[in-house]
Amino acid sequence: MKRANSGKKNGLFPSSYQQGTYQPPVHYAADQTKTVEDTTKIFHQTDETAGRVMDQMIAQRQQITGAHDKVWHMREKTEQAKRELQDLQYKYRQKKRRLYIIIAALGLTDLFLFLRILQCHGNFFC
Repeated sequence: MKRANSGKKNGLFPSSYQQGTYQPPVHYAADQTKTVEDTTKIFHQTDETAGRVMDQMIAQRQQITGAHDKVWHMREKTEQAKRELQDLQYKYRQKKRRLYIIIAALGLTDLFLFLRILQCHGNFFC
């Protein structure tokens, strides 16, 4: 059976571990700097995209609010037109009724005059 630390003897670990002084690779700082730069770039792109999305949402909200106001105004105008049409229908019925009464009165007058002509044998004056 092999021992757990037998890898140290075979040279699997770098010599700096064995000596107890660790020095990170030189490219570590450059990699981290690149990562931070990429992260910052992505952050700014995301922030810019979020700003554009917010601007679009604000514009859409204004459009929706404007459309809502127009629809509300149209509903009010429609209700007003409906009331006016009902008033016109009521006035039309009243005039029609009045005309029927006038027609009936003139018809009765014609009937009485016709009966008067028959009674006076073709003459209005008896």
